[in-house]
Amino acid sequence: MSNIKRHRTSKFWRRVTHLLFIILLSLYVVQKSRPIFRFRKLRRFLPDMKHILLWHNISGMESTGQATFLKHKCHSSNCYFTSNRSLFGNLGYFDAILFSAQDISGGRGDLPTVRAPIQKYVFVANDSADNYPVCDSMYDQFFNWTWTYKMDSSIPYTFFTVHNIQDEQLDGHFRWITNMTPIDEYMKNQLATKAKAAAIFLDKCKSRSKREGYIENLKWQLSKYKLNIDVYGDCGKKKCRKVNMAGCFWRLKKYYYFYLAMEDSLSPNYITQEVLYAYDNYAVPIVYGGAQYSSILPPNSYLNAIQLNEEMLARKMNDIIKNRTLYYDYFRWSNHYIIKGTKNLDPCALCKALNNRHWLTFRTRNIKFRQWWNPYYKTRCSESSIWHTYH
Repeated sequence: MSNIKRHRTSKFWRRVTHLLFIILLSLYVVQKSRPIFRFRKLRRFLPDMKHILLWHNISGMESTGQATFLKHKCHSSNCYFTSNRSLFGNLGYFDAILFSAQDISGGRGDLPTVRAPIQKYVFVANDSADNYPVCDSMYDQFFNWTWTYKMDSSIPYTFFTVHNIQDEQLDGHFRWITNMTPIDEYMKNQLATKAKAAAIFLDKCKSRSKREGYIENLKWQLSKYKLNIDVYGDCGKKKCRKVNMAGCFWRLKKYYYFYLAMEDSLSPNYITQEVLYAYDNYAVPIVYGGAQYSSILPPNSYLNAIQLNEEMLARKMNDIIKNRTLYYDYFRWSNHYIIKGTKNLDPCALCKALNNRHWLTFRTRNIKFRQWWNPYYKTRCSESSIWHTYH
Protein backbone atom coordinates (compact mmCIF):
# COMPACT_ATOMS: atom_id res chain seq x y z
CA MET A 1 0.00 0.00 0.00
CA SER A 2 2.77 2.40 0.76
CA ASN A 3 4.22 2.03 -2.74
CA ILE A 4 0.82 2.71 -4.32
CA LYS A 5 0.35 5.77 -2.09
CA ARG A 6 3.74 7.13 -2.96
CA HIS A 7 3.04 6.57 -6.64
CA ARG A 8 -0.24 8.51 -6.45
CA THR A 9 1.39 11.34 -4.52
CA SER A 10 4.19 11.58 -7.05
CA LYS A 11 1.69 11.58 -9.92
CA PHE A 12 -0.35 14.36 -8.23
CA TRP A 13 2.63 16.67 -7.82
CA ARG A 14 3.76 16.07 -11.42
CA ARG A 15 0.32 17.23 -12.57
CA VAL A 16 0.45 20.30 -10.27
CA THR A 17 3.91 21.17 -11.55
CA HIS A 18 2.77 20.75 -15.14
CA LEU A 19 -0.28 22.94 -14.51
CA LEU A 20 1.82 25.69 -12.90
CA PHE A 21 4.19 25.59 -15.84
CA ILE A 22 1.29 26.06 -18.26
CA ILE A 23 -0.10 28.97 -16.18
CA LEU A 24 3.27 30.72 -16.00
CA LEU A 25 3.88 30.19 -19.70
CA SER A 26 0.48 31.65 -20.51
CA LEU A 27 1.12 34.71 -18.35
CA TYR A 28 4.47 35.23 -20.03
CA VAL A 29 2.94 35.05 -23.50
CA VAL A 30 0.20 37.50 -22.53
CA GLN A 31 2.67 39.99 -21.02
CA LYS A 32 4.91 39.82 -24.09
CA SER A 33 1.94 40.59 -26.32
CA ARG A 34 1.09 43.80 -24.39
CA PRO A 35 2.95 47.09 -24.86
CA ILE A 36 5.10 48.10 -21.90
CA PHE A 37 4.24 51.51 -20.36
CA ARG A 38 6.40 53.57 -18.08
CA PHE A 39 4.35 55.69 -15.71
CA ARG A 40 5.55 59.04 -14.42
CA LYS A 41 4.13 61.12 -11.66
CA LEU A 42 2.63 64.17 -13.39
CA ARG A 43 1.81 67.57 -11.99
CA ARG A 44 -1.71 67.87 -13.32
CA PHE A 45 -3.41 71.17 -14.14
CA LEU A 46 -6.02 72.27 -11.69
CA PRO A 47 -9.55 71.75 -13.02
CA ASP A 48 -10.26 75.51 -12.98
CA MET A 49 -7.05 76.58 -14.77
CA LYS A 50 -7.10 80.18 -16.04
CA HIS A 51 -5.49 80.36 -19.47
CA ILE A 52 -3.87 83.70 -20.31
CA LEU A 53 -2.75 84.52 -23.83
CA LEU A 54 0.12 86.98 -24.27
CA TRP A 55 -0.93 88.68 -27.48
CA HIS A 56 2.15 90.89 -27.28
CA ASN A 57 5.52 90.42 -25.62
CA ILE A 58 5.40 91.82 -22.09
CA SER A 59 8.55 92.26 -20.02
CA GLY A 60 8.75 89.89 -17.06
CA MET A 61 6.27 87.40 -18.53
CA GLU A 62 8.55 85.39 -20.79
CA SER A 63 7.98 82.04 -19.03
CA THR A 64 5.13 79.86 -20.28
CA GLY A 65 2.81 77.58 -18.34
CA GLN A 66 2.44 77.88 -14.58
CA ALA A 67 6.16 78.50 -13.98
CA THR A 68 5.80 82.23 -13.28
CA PHE A 69 3.01 81.77 -10.73
CA LEU A 70 4.75 78.88 -8.96
CA LYS A 71 8.05 80.78 -8.86
CA HIS A 72 6.39 83.76 -7.15
CA LYS A 73 4.51 81.43 -4.77
CA CYS A 74 1.22 83.10 -5.63
CA HIS A 75 -1.72 82.37 -3.33
CA SER A 76 -3.70 81.66 -6.50
CA SER A 77 -1.46 79.74 -8.88
CA ASN A 78 -4.04 78.11 -11.17
CA CYS A 79 -3.04 80.39 -14.05
CA TYR A 80 -1.26 79.50 -17.26
CA PHE A 81 0.71 81.85 -19.55
CA THR A 82 1.08 81.10 -23.24
CA SER A 83 1.88 83.01 -26.42
CA ASN A 84 0.48 80.20 -28.58
CA ARG A 85 -2.60 81.74 -30.21
CA SER A 86 -3.71 78.41 -31.68
CA LEU A 87 -3.52 76.48 -28.40
CA PHE A 88 -7.29 75.82 -28.37
CA GLY A 89 -8.02 76.48 -32.02
CA ASN A 90 -10.41 79.25 -30.93
CA LEU A 91 -9.29 82.48 -29.23
CA GLY A 92 -12.59 82.64 -27.38
CA TYR A 93 -11.50 79.85 -25.04
CA PHE A 94 -8.81 81.95 -23.34
CA ASP A 95 -9.87 83.49 -20.02
CA ALA A 96 -7.81 86.62 -20.65
CA ILE A 97 -5.73 88.14 -23.45
CA LEU A 98 -2.97 90.61 -22.57
CA PHE A 99 -2.06 93.56 -24.81
CA SER A 100 0.96 95.82 -24.19
CA ALA A 101 0.72 99.61 -24.17
CA GLN A 102 3.79 99.90 -26.39
CA ASP A 103 2.21 97.85 -29.19
CA ILE A 104 -1.30 99.25 -28.84
CA SER A 105 -0.06 102.85 -28.95
CA GLY A 106 1.53 102.15 -32.33
CA GLY A 107 -1.86 101.72 -34.03
CA ARG A 108 -4.47 99.08 -34.75
CA GLY A 109 -2.15 96.39 -36.06
CA ASP A 110 -2.87 92.67 -35.61
CA LEU A 111 -5.84 92.06 -33.30
CA PRO A 112 -8.10 89.09 -32.43
CA THR A 113 -11.11 88.46 -34.67
CA VAL A 114 -12.99 86.22 -32.18
CA ARG A 115 -14.07 87.25 -28.69
CA ALA A 116 -16.08 85.50 -25.99
CA PRO A 117 -18.71 87.60 -24.11
CA ILE A 118 -16.98 87.64 -20.69
CA GLN A 119 -13.42 87.19 -21.92
CA LYS A 120 -11.01 89.73 -20.43
CA TYR A 121 -9.03 91.95 -22.78
CA VAL A 122 -6.35 93.42 -20.51
CA PHE A 123 -4.43 96.60 -21.32
CA VAL A 124 -0.98 96.22 -19.72
CA ALA A 125 1.33 99.20 -19.23
CA ASN A 126 4.78 99.29 -17.65
CA ASP A 127 5.45 102.79 -18.96
CA SER A 128 3.71 106.14 -18.82
CA ALA A 129 0.67 107.35 -20.73
CA ASP A 130 2.64 110.35 -21.96
CA ASN A 131 5.23 108.11 -23.59
CA TYR A 132 2.61 105.74 -25.02
CA PRO A 133 -0.75 107.43 -25.73
CA VAL A 134 -3.47 105.39 -27.44
CA CYS A 135 -4.76 107.19 -30.53
CA ASP A 136 -7.04 104.84 -32.48
CA SER A 137 -10.72 105.36 -31.59
CA MET A 138 -11.48 101.64 -31.82
CA TYR A 139 -9.78 101.12 -28.46
CA ASP A 140 -12.33 103.26 -26.62
CA GLN A 141 -14.52 100.19 -26.13
CA PHE A 142 -11.95 97.48 -26.63
CA PHE A 143 -10.56 96.73 -23.15
CA ASN A 144 -12.57 95.62 -20.15
CA TRP A 145 -9.60 95.37 -17.76
CA THR A 146 -6.56 97.58 -17.24
CA TRP A 147 -3.30 96.73 -15.48
CA THR A 148 -1.31 99.96 -15.03
CA TYR A 149 0.23 102.39 -12.52
CA LYS A 150 -2.99 104.42 -12.43
CA MET A 151 -4.71 103.80 -9.11
CA ASP A 152 -8.19 103.43 -10.68
CA SER A 153 -6.99 100.58 -12.92
CA SER A 154 -8.69 97.18 -12.67
CA ILE A 155 -5.36 95.87 -11.37
CA PRO A 156 -3.31 98.85 -10.13
CA TYR A 157 0.35 98.66 -9.13
CA THR A 158 2.93 100.94 -7.57
CA PHE A 159 6.72 101.00 -7.96
CA PHE A 160 7.15 101.15 -4.19
CA THR A 161 5.16 100.98 -0.97
CA VAL A 162 5.33 102.89 2.31
CA HIS A 163 5.44 101.02 5.64
CA ASN A 164 5.48 102.19 9.23
CA ILE A 165 8.46 101.44 11.47
CA GLN A 166 6.80 98.14 12.47
CA ASP A 167 6.97 97.20 8.75
CA GLU A 168 3.18 97.34 8.32
CA GLN A 169 2.22 98.55 4.86
CA LEU A 170 0.22 101.77 4.95
CA ASP A 171 -2.79 102.25 2.71
CA GLY A 172 -3.58 105.39 0.77
CA HIS A 173 -5.66 106.99 3.53
CA PHE A 174 -3.08 107.41 6.31
CA ARG A 175 -1.80 110.80 7.45
CA TRP A 176 1.89 111.63 7.44
CA ILE A 177 3.55 112.39 10.76
CA THR A 178 4.60 116.04 10.72
CA ASN A 179 6.51 116.36 14.00
CA MET A 180 9.25 113.84 13.22
CA THR A 181 12.08 112.75 15.52
CA PRO A 182 15.60 114.08 14.74
CA ILE A 183 18.09 111.54 13.41
CA ASP A 184 20.55 109.82 15.77
CA GLU A 185 24.35 109.73 15.73
CA TYR A 186 24.44 106.57 13.63
CA MET A 187 22.58 108.27 10.78
CA LYS A 188 24.75 111.37 11.11
CA ASN A 189 27.84 109.18 10.71
CA GLN A 190 26.35 107.72 7.52
CA LEU A 191 26.06 111.24 6.14
CA ALA A 192 29.45 112.46 7.32
CA THR A 193 31.35 111.63 4.12
CA LYS A 194 29.09 113.59 1.76
CA ALA A 195 31.17 115.89 -0.43
CA LYS A 196 29.54 116.18 -3.88
CA ALA A 197 26.33 117.97 -4.83
CA ALA A 198 24.28 115.59 -6.96
CA ALA A 199 24.28 112.56 -9.22
CA ILE A 200 21.90 110.94 -11.71
CA PHE A 201 21.96 107.57 -13.47
CA LEU A 202 20.83 108.32 -17.02
CA ASP A 203 20.69 106.09 -20.10
CA LYS A 204 17.78 107.70 -21.95
CA CYS A 205 19.27 110.97 -23.19
CA LYS A 206 16.16 112.47 -24.80
CA SER A 207 12.85 112.45 -22.96
CA ARG A 208 9.29 113.71 -23.18
CA SER A 209 9.76 115.54 -19.87
CA LYS A 210 12.74 117.52 -21.23
CA ARG A 211 14.64 116.64 -18.06
CA GLU A 212 17.92 116.78 -19.99
CA GLY A 213 17.40 120.51 -20.59
CA TYR A 214 16.58 121.10 -16.92
CA ILE A 215 19.74 119.24 -15.89
CA GLU A 216 21.95 121.36 -18.16
CA ASN A 217 20.44 124.59 -16.84
CA LEU A 218 20.78 123.38 -13.27
CA LYS A 219 24.45 122.55 -13.88
CA TRP A 220 25.05 126.13 -15.00
CA GLN A 221 23.25 127.56 -11.95
CA LEU A 222 25.16 125.25 -9.57
CA SER A 223 28.47 126.31 -11.09
CA LYS A 224 27.94 129.70 -9.44
CA TYR A 225 28.39 127.92 -6.12
CA LYS A 226 31.22 125.71 -7.43
CA LEU A 227 28.91 122.70 -7.32
CA ASN A 228 28.28 120.12 -10.03
CA ILE A 229 26.06 117.24 -11.16
CA ASP A 230 27.71 113.94 -12.07
CA VAL A 231 25.83 112.08 -14.80
CA TYR A 232 26.40 108.31 -14.80
CA GLY A 233 25.45 106.02 -17.68
CA ASP A 234 25.18 106.37 -21.46
CA CYS A 235 24.27 110.07 -21.20
CA GLY A 236 27.24 111.12 -19.08
CA LYS A 237 30.99 110.87 -18.66
CA LYS A 238 30.81 108.48 -15.71
CA LYS A 239 29.83 104.88 -16.25
CA CYS A 240 27.86 102.27 -14.33
CA ARG A 241 27.74 98.56 -14.96
CA LYS A 242 24.22 97.80 -16.12
CA VAL A 243 24.47 94.23 -14.83
CA ASN A 244 25.62 95.29 -11.38
CA MET A 245 24.92 98.80 -10.10
CA ALA A 246 26.47 98.15 -6.68
CA GLY A 247 29.50 100.33 -7.37
CA CYS A 248 27.40 103.34 -8.40
CA PHE A 249 25.07 102.88 -5.43
CA TRP A 250 28.11 102.84 -3.13
CA ARG A 251 29.36 106.14 -4.60
CA LEU A 252 25.91 107.70 -4.23
CA LYS A 253 25.71 106.62 -0.60
CA LYS A 254 29.25 107.72 0.19
CA TYR A 255 29.66 111.04 -1.61
CA TYR A 256 26.47 112.67 -2.91
CA TYR A 257 24.08 114.95 -1.03
CA PHE A 258 21.32 114.71 -3.65
CA TYR A 259 20.07 112.34 -6.35
CA LEU A 260 18.09 113.63 -9.33
CA ALA A 261 15.06 111.30 -9.46
CA MET A 262 13.75 112.76 -12.71
CA GLU A 263 11.07 110.94 -14.70
CA ASP A 264 11.21 110.73 -18.49
CA SER A 265 7.59 111.92 -18.75
CA LEU A 266 5.27 114.16 -16.75
CA SER A 267 2.24 111.86 -16.56
CA PRO A 268 -0.16 112.21 -13.59
CA ASN A 269 0.37 109.46 -10.96
CA TYR A 270 3.54 108.29 -12.70
CA ILE A 271 6.46 107.88 -10.30
CA THR A 272 9.00 105.09 -10.76
CA GLN A 273 11.66 103.46 -8.59
CA GLU A 274 14.10 106.25 -9.45
CA VAL A 275 13.28 107.88 -6.13
CA LEU A 276 14.41 104.72 -4.31
CA TYR A 277 17.96 105.23 -5.55
CA ALA A 278 18.04 108.22 -3.24
CA TYR A 279 16.12 106.84 -0.26
CA ASP A 280 18.08 103.58 -0.27
CA ASN A 281 21.45 105.32 -0.41
CA TYR A 282 21.24 108.19 2.10
CA ALA A 283 20.70 110.91 -0.51
CA VAL A 284 17.92 113.47 -0.76
CA PRO A 285 15.84 112.92 -3.92
CA ILE A 286 15.17 115.84 -6.23
CA VAL A 287 11.95 114.76 -7.93
CA TYR A 288 10.72 115.88 -11.33
CA GLY A 289 7.49 114.41 -12.65
CA GLY A 290 3.71 114.62 -12.85
CA ALA A 291 2.87 112.81 -9.62
CA GLN A 292 1.30 114.38 -6.54
CA TYR A 293 4.44 113.87 -4.47
CA SER A 294 3.02 115.24 -1.22
CA SER A 295 0.65 112.28 -0.98
CA ILE A 296 3.23 109.69 -2.02
CA LEU A 297 6.50 110.64 -0.29
CA PRO A 298 7.24 111.56 3.36
CA PRO A 299 7.10 115.31 4.01
CA ASN A 300 10.41 117.21 4.04
CA SER A 301 12.24 114.22 2.55
CA TYR A 302 12.69 115.56 -1.00
CA LEU A 303 12.94 118.68 -3.18
CA ASN A 304 10.43 119.16 -5.99
CA ALA A 305 12.10 120.54 -9.12
CA ILE A 306 8.71 121.14 -10.77
CA GLN A 307 7.93 123.74 -8.12
CA LEU A 308 11.36 125.37 -8.34
CA ASN A 309 13.11 126.78 -11.38
CA GLU A 310 16.77 125.93 -11.92
CA GLU A 311 18.06 129.08 -10.21
CA MET A 312 15.90 128.60 -7.11
CA LEU A 313 16.77 124.91 -6.85
CA ALA A 314 20.52 125.56 -7.13
CA ARG A 315 20.32 128.18 -4.37
CA LYS A 316 18.34 125.84 -2.12
CA MET A 317 20.75 122.96 -2.70
CA ASN A 318 23.68 125.18 -1.80
CA ASP A 319 21.97 126.39 1.40
CA ILE A 320 21.25 122.82 2.49
CA ILE A 321 24.80 121.63 1.75
CA LYS A 322 26.25 124.45 3.84
CA ASN A 323 23.96 123.73 6.77
CA ARG A 324 24.43 120.18 8.10
CA THR A 325 21.58 120.53 10.58
CA LEU A 326 19.24 121.51 7.76
CA TYR A 327 20.46 118.52 5.71
CA TYR A 328 19.90 116.15 8.64
CA ASP A 329 16.25 117.20 8.79
CA TYR A 330 15.64 115.63 5.37
CA PHE A 331 16.28 112.19 6.91
CA ARG A 332 13.91 112.43 9.88
CA TRP A 333 11.39 110.37 7.91
CA SER A 334 13.59 107.28 8.35
CA ASN A 335 12.69 107.21 12.07
CA HIS A 336 9.05 106.65 11.18
CA TYR A 337 8.76 105.04 7.74
CA ILE A 338 10.23 102.33 5.53
CA ILE A 339 10.01 102.65 1.75
CA LYS A 340 10.21 99.41 -0.23
CA GLY A 341 10.44 98.73 -3.93
CA THR A 342 7.83 96.43 -5.45
CA LYS A 343 7.37 94.36 -8.60
CA ASN A 344 5.15 96.57 -10.73
CA LEU A 345 3.52 93.90 -12.94
CA ASP A 346 3.01 91.25 -10.28
CA PRO A 347 1.62 88.07 -11.91
CA CYS A 348 0.06 87.08 -8.57
CA ALA A 349 -2.23 90.12 -8.75
CA LEU A 350 -3.39 89.07 -12.21
CA CYS A 351 -4.09 85.49 -11.16
CA LYS A 352 -5.93 86.69 -8.05
CA ALA A 353 -8.16 88.91 -10.19
CA LEU A 354 -8.92 86.02 -12.55
CA ASN A 355 -10.09 83.98 -9.56
CA ASN A 356 -12.50 86.68 -8.40
CA ARG A 357 -15.87 85.31 -9.47
CA HIS A 358 -17.60 88.70 -9.32
CA TRP A 359 -14.99 90.33 -11.55
CA LEU A 360 -15.15 87.52 -14.06
CA THR A 361 -18.91 87.70 -14.52
CA PHE A 362 -19.20 91.49 -14.39
CA ARG A 363 -19.40 92.72 -17.96
CA THR A 364 -17.95 96.17 -18.53
CA ARG A 365 -15.90 98.10 -21.00
CA ASN A 366 -14.24 101.49 -20.67
CA ILE A 367 -16.10 103.45 -23.33
CA LYS A 368 -13.71 106.43 -23.03
CA PHE A 369 -10.49 104.48 -22.66
CA ARG A 370 -8.24 106.94 -24.51
CA GLN A 371 -9.39 109.80 -22.30
CA TRP A 372 -8.93 107.70 -19.17
CA TRP A 373 -5.44 106.56 -20.12
CA ASN A 374 -4.21 110.00 -21.18
CA PRO A 375 -6.46 113.06 -20.70
CA TYR A 376 -4.23 114.91 -23.20
CA TYR A 377 -4.29 112.20 -25.85
CA LYS A 378 -5.67 114.49 -28.57
CA THR A 379 -2.69 116.79 -28.26
CA ARG A 380 -0.24 113.91 -28.01
CA CYS A 381 -1.74 112.08 -30.97
CA SER A 382 -1.65 115.17 -33.14
CA GLU A 383 2.08 115.60 -32.67
CA SER A 384 4.13 114.53 -35.64
CA SER A 385 6.73 111.74 -35.51
CA ILE A 386 6.25 111.14 -31.78
CA TRP A 387 7.27 107.50 -32.03
CA HIS A 388 10.47 108.05 -34.01
CA THR A 389 11.56 110.99 -31.88
CA TYR A 390 11.42 109.35 -28.46
CA HIS A 391 11.38 105.57 -29.01
